Amino acid sequence: MSLDAHSTHTAFNSLPIELNKAIAHHLDTDNDIISFRLVCRGTNDAIDADHGSFWRYRFREKYASKEGPTNKELRRAYQRRSKMLRRGTGYDFFRGYKKREQDVIEVLRDLIVESFQGTVDFDEYGRPHCKNQDRLLEFILNSKILLNDRRPPDQRTRSEKNEKKEINPMLTAVKIMCSPLLFEHEDLKHHIFAIEQLQRAAYAVTNKAPIYEGLNYTDVNMEWIMKCLDFFRYHMMNRETMTLSDAMEDLSALQKPTAWQEPLKQGAYPLSKHWKGTYSFLDPNEQRKLRALPDDHDSDIYFSDKNIDEGKIQLDFDPDRQLKWPKVFEERLNSLREVPEADAPPKTQGRSKMKDTMKANLQFMGTGMDLEDDFQAIGWLNALPDQCGIPGWQRITFMKHFAEDLDDVDSDNLWAYEGVVLPGGRIIVGRWCSIKTNLEQRDYNGPFILWAAEPDEFDESCDSDSED
Repeated sequence: MSLDAHSTHTAFNSLPIELNKAIAHHLDTDNDIISFRLVCRGTNDAIDADHGSFWRYRFREKYASKEGPTNKELRRAYQRRSKMLRRGTGYDFFRGYKKREQDVIEVLRDLIVESFQGTVDFDEYGRPHCKNQDRLLEFILNSKILLNDRRPPDQRTRSEKNEKKEINPMLTAVKIMCSPLLFEHEDLKHHIFAIEQLQRAAYAVTNKAPIYEGLNYTDVNMEWIMKCLDFFRYHMMNRETMTLSDAMEDLSALQKPTAWQEPLKQGAYPLSKHWKGTYSFLDPNEQRKLRALPDDHDSDIYFSDKNIDEGKIQLDFDPDRQLKWPKVFEERLNSLREVPEADAPPKTQGRSKMKDTMKANLQFMGTGMDLEDDFQAIGWLNALPDQCGIPGWQRITFMKHFAEDLDDVDSDNLWAYEGVVLPGGRIIVGRWCSIKTNLEQRDYNGPFILWAAEPDEFDESCDSDSED
């Protein structure tokens, strides 16, 4: 039935458009808006007339919004997002190559990229928070993108088109960005299947699972980072593991992992000062047995991960002070490699490579505690290009050492760290490696995770004492 066929004497038709719009603003769901719009001409005008101002209000009510788009553009964006997010709750998102899945993934990516535009909200602890993150969390909790309830089908069922890639990189990038939103929800059942395969990925030989790929080693290995995040989420959020979950429950809300709290920005920039985190390791014999399994072997062999416990690290960024960067550190970490910029002019003859990279990279120092031992750290941040349309990724490398003088470092007591700073600078995931050269320790490595945290009372008292 057309709108013109409706009675012109209904209660809504007798109301001013401003009052009908006020009623529409109080509708909770999109289905309620659709139903209200179809009641009569008066309710239809409240939604679509007045130059579409209702849609601007509705868009800003649910999403981050900047100045510029017209009401018509906001209506189109709102309706597309509602449609994709509603349909996406029924998709599996195992590999993300289906056209309908890709449409949803693009909407999720847009919510990430456009977050913290316009007015910024604050949570109960005074931390910046964005409406887009609320929409992302709603989708996560109602869909299977991170909380799937069954294993992916056998890879042999993949179509020939997708033989070269196991998972769509954009799907993986979106899952990486959304994962931190789950860390504050302890009552969830985190279905993380095939932990044996995640363990094999976490301790894989470096040259088989590099963190960075591509011609200039600036492409993040999204699949490895996602598996590493799932590996730690398994330990951090599942009580039955009897590993890190108890420590996570004891942490205050301000010391738990959090998602980004500002607009995503490109470049190398200083990170927060206080961090918590952990790393895990296997005994060398266990690691060799794990790596000896055939690549296509679906084994249920699982070794007990060691040292899954939260620790502390403090990072210090001082652009006016730069410490010596020992040659042995650079040889192992390759922290100052040049990353060519898009459309950059060719270098002039005689230009210093080290001088150029010093300008492009950001050095930091750190201190921390590993079990009962205090350690020192020194390293670098390198800006990375957009990954899958999402800006703000950084490469981090640092050497953990126990030397007071960098001119006299003990090469047998050094641990190299390389990882990825997720956009927003709140979480770091990567790999530690021993730099010992003996055969037994060659490529002896494991995963690590760090997250920005507010200082606890002990840290605050130490800071105040040092100021006095």
